[in-house]
Amino acid sequence: MANKKNNKNFAVLGLGHFGMSIIQTLSELDVNILACDRDEAKLQLATEYATHVVRADIADENALARLGLGNFDVIVLAVGKDFEASQIATMIAKENGAKHVIVKARNLRQKKILESIGADEVILPEHKIGAKLARRLASPNIMDILDDSDFYTITEMHPMDEWLNQTIQESDIRHKYNITVLAIRRGDKFIIPVSPTEVLTEQDVLLVFSEKKRK
Repeated sequence: MANKKNNKNFAVLGLGHFGMSIIQTLSELDVNILACDRDEAKLQLATEYATHVVRADIADENALARLGLGNFDVIVLAVGKDFEASQIATMIAKENGAKHVIVKARNLRQKKILESIGADEVILPEHKIGAKLARRLASPNIMDILDDSDFYTITEMHPMDEWLNQTIQESDIRHKYNITVLAIRRGDKFIIPVSPTEVLTEQDVLLVFSEKKRK
């Protein structure tokens, strides 16, 4: 797969359900993705979504060192079951200059240990799912509904080449592509609401509302 326009680089180490869901979502966001696991079958599945796949044992320090973890903007360590491997990978990533390391943990004790050795963010997936469900049940909102919807989504994207240097109205995005542009991020500036006469540039990032692709 060719490099994406965004040029932001993500590495996802560990391709269980959690890691695979991350690369599937990232693949919709126009970024570069390295997927890594020791299981060849999981890597074959990841080739549909990742820019690069690498077979490596995340518990092997030498294999980790060869991945060049310092070159990535975000590293997600989605190992989970092998806590020692998560610790080693966290330390090696930070020693190699990784900008932002996100690690999956199984409990609060693991979270504290990972934070103490340099993890920038520690995710407890089961806790997050439980908290999200509780909030949705108590007070549903439009974002929760969209997250669970099989038909609609809100996501970020770069303008297609044929939209560049045209206004939203001229490119007829809504009618031709069934996409509604909710906001534009242009450098540090956010354009909300978006005028139909707004001219799109290559550097823009669009927040769009659209129908999900039917499988």
